[in-house]
Amino acid sequence: MRLQDCNYTLEELREEVTLGLLYVHHQLGANTGKALEASSFLYALIELLIQRGIITEEELNEEKIAVAERLVGKFREIGMGAAFQEDEQDKHGFDCVQIDCESRMHLCKAACCKMNFALSRQDIEERIVRWDLGHPYMIAKDVDGYCVHLDKRTHTCRIWENRPVPCRAFDCRTDKRIWLDSEKMILNPKLPDIFKREQGD
Repeated sequence: MRLQDCNYTLEELREEVTLGLLYVHHQLGANTGKALEASSFLYALIELLIQRGIITEEELNEEKIAVAERLVGKFREIGMGAAFQEDEQDKHGFDCVQIDCESRMHLCKAACCKMNFALSRQDIEERIVRWDLGHPYMIAKDVDGYCVHLDKRTHTCRIWENRPVPCRAFDCRTDKRIWLDSEKMILNPKLPDIFKREQGD
Protein backbone atom coordinates (compact mmCIF):
# COMPACT_ATOMS: atom_id res chain seq x y z
CA MET A 1 0.00 0.00 0.00
CA ARG A 2 1.32 3.41 -0.95
CA LEU A 3 1.47 6.31 1.51
CA GLN A 4 -0.76 8.43 -0.74
CA ASP A 5 -3.46 5.73 -0.54
CA CYS A 6 -3.68 6.06 3.27
CA ASN A 7 -6.14 8.30 5.06
CA TYR A 8 -3.39 9.68 7.31
CA THR A 9 -1.38 12.83 6.80
CA LEU A 10 2.37 12.68 7.41
CA GLU A 11 1.93 14.52 10.70
CA GLU A 12 -0.80 12.10 11.83
CA LEU A 13 1.43 9.15 10.93
CA ARG A 14 4.27 10.67 12.92
CA GLU A 15 1.97 11.05 15.93
CA GLU A 16 0.88 7.41 15.65
CA VAL A 17 4.50 6.24 15.45
CA THR A 18 5.44 8.50 18.37
CA LEU A 19 2.69 7.04 20.57
CA GLY A 20 3.71 3.52 19.65
CA LEU A 21 7.36 4.17 20.38
CA LEU A 22 6.45 5.87 23.65
CA TYR A 23 4.79 2.64 24.82
CA VAL A 24 7.72 0.52 23.63
CA HIS A 25 10.24 2.77 25.34
CA HIS A 26 8.27 2.78 28.59
CA GLN A 27 8.46 -1.02 28.57
CA LEU A 28 12.12 -0.91 27.62
CA GLY A 29 12.81 1.49 30.46
CA ALA A 30 11.05 -0.79 32.95
CA ASN A 31 12.99 -3.85 31.75
CA THR A 32 16.26 -1.94 31.79
CA GLY A 33 15.57 -0.91 35.38
CA LYS A 34 15.04 -4.52 36.42
CA ALA A 35 18.19 -5.64 34.61
CA LEU A 36 20.14 -2.81 36.21
CA GLU A 37 19.03 -3.83 39.69
CA ALA A 38 19.96 -7.48 39.13
CA SER A 39 23.31 -6.56 37.57
CA SER A 40 24.09 -4.17 40.41
CA PHE A 41 23.64 -6.89 43.03
CA LEU A 42 25.67 -9.40 41.02
CA TYR A 43 28.63 -7.15 40.29
CA ALA A 44 28.70 -5.77 43.83
CA LEU A 45 28.71 -9.29 45.26
CA ILE A 46 31.54 -10.40 42.96
CA GLU A 47 33.67 -7.35 43.74
CA LEU A 48 33.28 -7.71 47.50
CA LEU A 49 33.87 -11.46 47.47
CA ILE A 50 37.13 -10.88 45.64
CA GLN A 51 38.23 -7.99 47.82
CA ARG A 52 37.23 -9.28 51.28
CA GLY A 53 36.08 -12.86 51.17
CA ILE A 54 33.36 -12.05 53.75
CA ILE A 55 30.53 -9.56 53.25
CA THR A 56 27.69 -8.02 55.27
CA GLU A 57 24.32 -6.84 54.02
CA GLU A 58 25.31 -3.22 54.70
CA GLU A 59 28.50 -3.58 52.68
CA LEU A 60 26.58 -5.23 49.85
CA ASN A 61 24.04 -2.40 49.70
CA GLU A 62 26.71 0.29 49.72
CA GLU A 63 28.62 -1.40 46.94
CA LYS A 64 25.42 -1.99 44.98
CA ILE A 65 24.71 1.75 44.87
CA ALA A 66 28.21 2.56 43.65
CA VAL A 67 28.11 -0.15 41.00
CA ALA A 68 24.61 0.89 39.90
CA GLU A 69 25.85 4.42 39.20
CA ARG A 70 28.66 3.04 37.03
CA LEU A 71 26.27 0.77 35.14
CA VAL A 72 23.83 3.60 34.48
CA GLY A 73 26.66 5.54 32.86
CA LYS A 74 27.60 2.56 30.70
CA PHE A 75 23.99 1.94 29.69
CA ARG A 76 23.66 5.54 28.58
CA GLU A 77 26.90 5.37 26.60
CA ILE A 78 25.66 2.44 24.52
CA GLY A 79 22.10 3.75 24.19
CA MET A 80 20.29 1.27 26.43
CA GLY A 81 17.03 2.47 27.92
CA ALA A 82 15.17 5.71 27.38
CA ALA A 83 16.40 9.00 28.81
CA PHE A 84 14.01 11.33 30.62
CA GLN A 85 14.67 14.46 32.63
CA GLU A 86 15.30 13.85 36.30
CA ASP A 87 13.21 15.80 38.83
CA GLU A 88 10.66 16.80 36.20
CA GLN A 89 8.86 20.12 36.62
CA ASP A 90 5.87 21.72 34.92
CA LYS A 91 7.57 23.76 32.22
CA HIS A 92 4.62 26.14 31.83
CA GLY A 93 4.97 27.18 35.47
CA PHE A 94 8.76 27.26 35.44
CA ASP A 95 10.52 30.51 36.42
CA CYS A 96 12.53 31.12 33.24
CA VAL A 97 15.98 32.70 33.14
CA GLN A 98 15.79 36.16 31.57
CA ILE A 99 18.52 36.86 29.00
CA ASP A 100 18.78 39.50 26.28
CA CYS A 101 19.36 36.92 23.56
CA GLU A 102 18.79 39.36 20.71
CA SER A 103 21.85 41.43 21.62
CA ARG A 104 24.07 38.33 21.79
CA MET A 105 22.81 36.25 18.90
CA HIS A 106 25.09 37.81 16.27
CA LEU A 107 28.06 36.54 18.29
CA CYS A 108 27.00 33.22 19.78
CA LYS A 109 24.93 32.05 16.77
CA ALA A 110 22.43 30.36 19.11
CA ALA A 111 25.08 28.11 20.63
CA CYS A 112 22.67 26.95 23.34
CA CYS A 113 20.56 25.33 20.61
CA LYS A 114 23.35 22.81 19.99
CA MET A 115 23.26 21.37 23.50
CA ASN A 116 22.11 17.83 24.18
CA PHE A 117 19.51 17.09 26.84
CA ALA A 118 16.69 14.68 27.62
CA LEU A 119 13.07 15.71 27.32
CA SER A 120 10.43 15.31 30.01
CA ARG A 121 7.35 13.14 29.89
CA GLN A 122 5.37 16.36 29.64
CA ASP A 123 7.30 17.27 26.47
CA ILE A 124 6.63 13.86 24.93
CA GLU A 125 2.96 13.76 25.83
CA GLU A 126 2.34 17.25 24.41
CA ARG A 127 3.71 15.97 21.07
CA ILE A 128 5.10 19.36 20.11
CA VAL A 129 8.79 19.03 20.94
CA ARG A 130 10.48 16.51 18.65
CA TRP A 131 12.83 13.86 20.01
CA ASP A 132 15.58 11.80 18.39
CA LEU A 133 13.95 8.53 17.33
CA GLY A 134 17.33 6.79 17.51
CA HIS A 135 18.10 8.06 21.02
CA PRO A 136 14.88 8.33 23.03
CA TYR A 137 14.07 10.85 24.48
CA MET A 138 16.87 13.25 23.59
CA ILE A 139 16.10 16.52 21.83
CA ALA A 140 16.07 16.08 18.04
CA LYS A 141 18.91 17.68 16.07
CA ASP A 142 19.51 18.56 12.44
CA VAL A 143 22.59 17.33 10.57
CA ASP A 144 24.40 20.54 11.54
CA GLY A 145 23.91 19.80 15.24
CA TYR A 146 21.28 22.47 15.84
CA CYS A 147 17.91 21.77 17.44
CA VAL A 148 15.30 20.99 14.78
CA HIS A 149 13.06 23.72 16.19
CA LEU A 150 15.55 26.50 15.54
CA ASP A 151 14.69 28.87 12.70
CA LYS A 152 18.06 29.09 10.95
CA ARG A 153 17.24 32.38 9.26
CA THR A 154 16.22 34.34 12.35
CA HIS A 155 17.97 32.21 15.01
CA THR A 156 14.71 32.09 16.95
CA CYS A 157 12.82 29.17 18.46
CA ARG A 158 9.74 27.99 16.56
CA ILE A 159 8.21 26.40 19.68
CA TRP A 160 9.13 29.13 22.17
CA GLU A 161 5.96 28.82 24.27
CA ASN A 162 6.42 25.04 24.51
CA ARG A 163 10.22 24.85 24.80
CA PRO A 164 11.57 22.30 27.34
CA VAL A 165 12.72 23.16 30.87
CA PRO A 166 16.47 22.93 30.03
CA CYS A 167 15.95 25.72 27.47
CA ARG A 168 14.08 27.82 30.03
CA ALA A 169 16.63 27.23 32.79
CA PHE A 170 19.90 27.56 30.88
CA ASP A 171 21.93 30.73 31.53
CA CYS A 172 24.68 31.06 28.92
CA ARG A 173 26.18 34.00 30.82
CA THR A 174 27.67 31.64 33.40
CA ASP A 175 28.82 29.00 30.90
CA LYS A 176 32.52 29.43 30.08
CA ARG A 177 32.13 27.17 27.06
CA ILE A 178 30.25 30.05 25.45
CA TRP A 179 31.38 33.32 27.05
CA LEU A 180 34.81 34.10 28.44
CA ASP A 181 33.35 37.38 29.69
CA SER A 182 29.59 37.64 29.43
CA GLU A 183 29.30 41.29 30.47
CA LYS A 184 31.85 42.40 27.86
CA MET A 185 30.42 39.86 25.39
CA ILE A 186 33.75 38.17 24.78
CA LEU A 187 33.01 34.84 23.15
CA ASN A 188 35.05 31.72 23.83
CA PRO A 189 37.09 31.29 20.60
CA LYS A 190 37.07 27.51 21.11
CA LEU A 191 33.27 27.36 21.11
CA PRO A 192 32.86 25.65 17.69
CA ASP A 193 35.38 22.94 18.57
CA ILE A 194 33.82 22.37 21.99
CA PHE A 195 30.44 21.55 20.50
CA LYS A 196 31.97 19.37 17.81
CA ARG A 197 33.62 17.24 20.52
CA GLU A 198 30.42 17.05 22.57
CA GLN A 199 28.46 15.89 19.53
CA GLY A 200 31.08 13.29 18.65
CA ASP A 201 32.03 14.85 15.30
